[in-house]
This record gives sequence, C-alpha cells and structure tokens, in this order.
Amino acid sequence: MAPTAKDTRPLAVRVYEQISSDIIAGTIEAGTALVQEQVAAQYGVSRTPVRDALTQLTLEGLATLVPGRGYIVNTLSPQDVKDVYEVRYTLESLAARQACGLHSPQQLVRLRGMVDEFETVDPADAEELFRMGAAFHAALIDPCPNTYLRNTLAAMWDHPIARRITMTYRQGPEHQSKVARDHRRILEALKTDDPDTIAEVLRYCHNPNDTLD
Repeated sequence: MAPTAKDTRPLAVRVYEQISSDIIAGTIEAGTALVQEQVAAQYGVSRTPVRDALTQLTLEGLATLVPGRGYIVNTLSPQDVKDVYEVRYTLESLAARQACGLHSPQQLVRLRGMVDEFETVDPADAEELFRMGAAFHAALIDPCPNTYLRNTLAAMWDHPIARRITMTYRQGPEHQSKVARDHRRILEALKTDDPDTIAEVLRYCHNPNDTLD
C-alpha cells in the first residue's frame, strides 16, 4: 500500500478503509482476531498505521479491543440494526418535515427517476443498491433548510455500521422490490404536502423488523 500519485491520503486512513471494507463485505468475518503483525504483513505496511487503523475501527464500532486477545471484529447484532434505524428515522423525519412543500417540480421528477433507475440495478449488487438508496434519501431532504441536519444524516448513511447492515441483511430481489415500493410510497406522501403523512410513511419504511425478518 505504498503511496501513489493517485492516493496521497495518510497510510493509516487507507489501511483503515481497506480493513473496514473487508469487514463490511464479510471478507473478514465477525469474531476474527486482528493481530497487528499479521494485518501489517497482509497489507504490506508497518505496524504504526495498522495500530491507528485498528483504533479507528473500535471508534466506528467495527471491532473491540479485548484484553489478552487484541482487536476482535464485532458481530452485527439485531440491536445494532434497531439503533441505526431509530436514529435514521428520527433525523430523517425531522428533515423531511422541514423540507415538506419545498420540493421543486424538477426535484420531484428527479426522485421519480431515481426510483425507476433503482429497479434496474442487479439485485445482487448490494453496494450499488445501498448507494442509490442513500442518494434517494439525500435528495428527499435536499430542500431542508437546516444544513447541519442534512450533513448529520449524510454521515449517518455513510457510517460503516449502516453499510454493514446492507451487506449483511439487505440483499436480493425481494429487498430491492420492497425498497422500491417504499420509495414510491414516499413519493405519494410528498404529494400531500402534509408533514405528518410524510413522517408516518418514513416510520413504516424505517421499520427494522423488515430487515431482520
């Protein structure tokens, strides 16, 4: 992972992103011990950036430092899913309320087009489904005047645990069809210009039990 002209980010950042990507994709399984020397050898780097990367993994909730064992990859629990959905719904419903009635005709057309495009994606491509789903929700709250709220939601969607939930639970044609239906329900709710209606539809769409079932 030697520096290149195309990637001048700190080595620890690149190591962290590679390890986190492997955890999210399931290449590194839950319960795996991340030994500094082994990780350094695997990625062809020194121990210092690995140590920094492992520390960041614990801050993001992907690993835990266990005394006597080192860094262990965390298991994604049902409670993790519920917690992420609770925070996402709380923030998004607030942002959607503030954005209610502010969407331009062009923005509504774009949202409809995003749902149509979502349905054409290969259902096995979980990364692309996640990316397009996150893009739809970002466009949904784009008219929200609260910049801090929009930025917080963007960070929430990009959180490693949120991505890991998608890669673990939300794959396949059934999931794709459900998300598309949910997004069309949201579009119908937008037509009402009623904040309560929009918030209620979002509550339905952010039901963690649908993901865990």
